[in-house]
Amino acid sequence: MKYINYVLNVDKVSIEKYYKFLDSHFQEKAKKISTVTKYLDLGVKIIRLQIACENFIPKLKQYFSCSLKDDVNSYDETLYIWKDEVSSFINEQYESKHVMIAYQSQRLIKIDPENKIINAENPKEKKYYFIAEDFSYETLSKQGHLFVRLISQIVRSEHSALVHSAAVGIDNKGVLICAIGGSGKTTLAVSCLLDGFQYVADDYLVLSKNNDDLCASPIYSMIALTPHIFKQMPNLKTEFICDNYNNTKYLLNTSYYDDKLARKLPVKAIVFPNIKDIKEPTIEKTDRNRAITQMVYSTASQMGNDDDKTYMKLLISLIKDLNFYQINLSSNLSKNVQILKQFIKEL
Repeated sequence: MKYINYVLNVDKVSIEKYYKFLDSHFQEKAKKISTVTKYLDLGVKIIRLQIACENFIPKLKQYFSCSLKDDVNSYDETLYIWKDEVSSFINEQYESKHVMIAYQSQRLIKIDPENKIINAENPKEKKYYFIAEDFSYETLSKQGHLFVRLISQIVRSEHSALVHSAAVGIDNKGVLICAIGGSGKTTLAVSCLLDGFQYVADDYLVLSKNNDDLCASPIYSMIALTPHIFKQMPNLKTEFICDNYNNTKYLLNTSYYDDKLARKLPVKAIVFPNIKDIKEPTIEKTDRNRAITQMVYSTASQMGNDDDKTYMKLLISLIKDLNFYQINLSSNLSKNVQILKQFIKEL
């Protein structure tokens, strides 16, 4: 079956009715399965997780061990997670469509009948929902990083956003490494981790601004590497989670390094990796406008917000005062790391 995207615009009464429907389904599920409570500390916000799904906690720990907490003093938002029949949440006429239910131009509920997953947001009540029929690694990997779009909405504020980027540093001076897939971003970031750099993430992180200080905070304890690159890193201490859904990368748990993560790394510059057929890597300044466009578009498209001008303006406001560079990567991982180390020290 071929699935198409469909936006269903509704009024206030209809969206509130749908939220009540979601709440009642979770309450019914919680009567049958003991609810487990955990928390995600994302640097700028703490999410309470209400989980009514058997055998999900081990998977949760593999994705989020660096930010997962058993207890906190307070929390900001709640994410409800449970296993359910997705077809019961959608009319038959929409079963062949990826439905996005929108209220006042906000796409608050996303129903994916192909993978049988629902992501829903109720920002007014600070409540979010994740429902799936199948919590296998294969199905979850089709969504990319677990909960990534919901987390993006939760941490979004005037001074913070989730961004598609890696981040590493030396002596509490960090750089963002921004690129589309296949540009060497993760390989460079993980190589830096193995060389003793301060490390935040290889793919997604929370960027927050406090006065003039821009900082990167971790979310996930996982990386995705191609088998070819993984074999070049025999000293990397990871636990295999699964192949991604199209079998092009290994998803690997990096909890061994959780204690070494930089929780709030000051960011001083952005570098854009570019793989070249060269023996010696180089770093050079790059066009500012093109760099901003690339970084913003990469993040917005990954989050499904590439038509959200307000979101794009937020991303630009966070990074506009940084300097932008291109790192031309050689095939020698060690040389790439050493030139970046020297570059950061001189910032």
